[in-house]
Amino acid sequence: MGALSGTRVIDLTNAIAGSSATRLLTDLGADVVKIEAPSGGDFTRALMPFIFQSHNRNKRSLAVDLRAQEGVALVHRLVGSADIFVQSLRPGAAAELGLDRATLQALNPRLIYASFSAFNPQGPSAPRRGVDAVTQAESGMVAMQGCLLGNLSYIDTTAGLALSHAILAALLNRDRTGQVDSIEVNLFDTALYMQSAPIAEFSVTGHLADQSAYLARFPVVGLFEASDGQVQVAAYYEHDWIALCNIIGRPELVQDERFREPRRRRIHVAELREIMNKEFQRQSRRHWVERLTDSGILCGAVRDYGEILSDMDGAHQPVEPIAIGARVATCVRAPFRFNGAPVADTRPAPALGADTRAVLLDAGLLPAEINQLQRRGIIGDPPL
Repeated sequence: MGALSGTRVIDLTNAIAGSSATRLLTDLGADVVKIEAPSGGDFTRALMPFIFQSHNRNKRSLAVDLRAQEGVALVHRLVGSADIFVQSLRPGAAAELGLDRATLQALNPRLIYASFSAFNPQGPSAPRRGVDAVTQAESGMVAMQGCLLGNLSYIDTTAGLALSHAILAALLNRDRTGQVDSIEVNLFDTALYMQSAPIAEFSVTGHLADQSAYLARFPVVGLFEASDGQVQVAAYYEHDWIALCNIIGRPELVQDERFREPRRRRIHVAELREIMNKEFQRQSRRHWVERLTDSGILCGAVRDYGEILSDMDGAHQPVEPIAIGARVATCVRAPFRFNGAPVADTRPAPALGADTRAVLLDAGLLPAEINQLQRRGIIGDPPL
């Protein structure tokens, strides 16, 4: 049971952003029916299977051919009993199929219609398609960072959080007031939101924050080399600097003419960091994290995934094992808890079309109708 138990979501999304939003809804108890093409389904199934598994757990899969009018009619039928419809089709495709907001809300006036796109659907770039990397480039993020942030899909994942947040707000508003809202989220706006502070600063100063000058601004903030890896230290304040000098066994640095004032530490940052790295290399990451933490200095060890997964807190368990075929993957749970407990264990992502028959039976179709749709190729080959 969850806050969204009894809520039906029709999920017509691919890849990460939209799928991650609806997956979070499943963690809250929603019944999410993922609409997929019988010919292959969500493209991440084959191309990026661990991405598919991460963002489609707990869902049900309905394999239906939306190129056929009968397939679209099945979705119309499902929409009649749904609360939310989420789509991330290419610009204009939903209207071409008859799955646009006006059509579906005419069938179900209480339906919350959520659209996800790469760019603002009302702006000049509305017809364009895009992915995380494209919007990193166009939003200023690459210029700001000096590189493309690959592999983690920052914008996709943040957009998924924004989309799920907006859906929950729309549900709350509908149930409180009866007003039915539509929702639009896009990658470009999300990328700008992620850069709120530097954009605001640039709008006033006209200067882009120089990432390479960060160490000169905060000489004792950053990565330092311990004997077994790196430690992140965030000694922003003067009392942190004094404590840090004592911790590394160099209290005389506090009165050293090169370092005794923040301004002078910025001038002599290279010398300062050379001294600090030499001292940090004398002990392990764990030693420094314990000592720095005891003194109230923000810090953390730089760890890889192997270390993280082997050192999970048994009481917290932010991950869970999920069977993927013959293998077992460690998957991350939703990042929230209720009454101190994580959300319930999740089911693996469904096989393509695995729930087609059950979903259509729930929608009131007779077994003979389902069999005929299957023979004609309108729906996939669900298990009998």
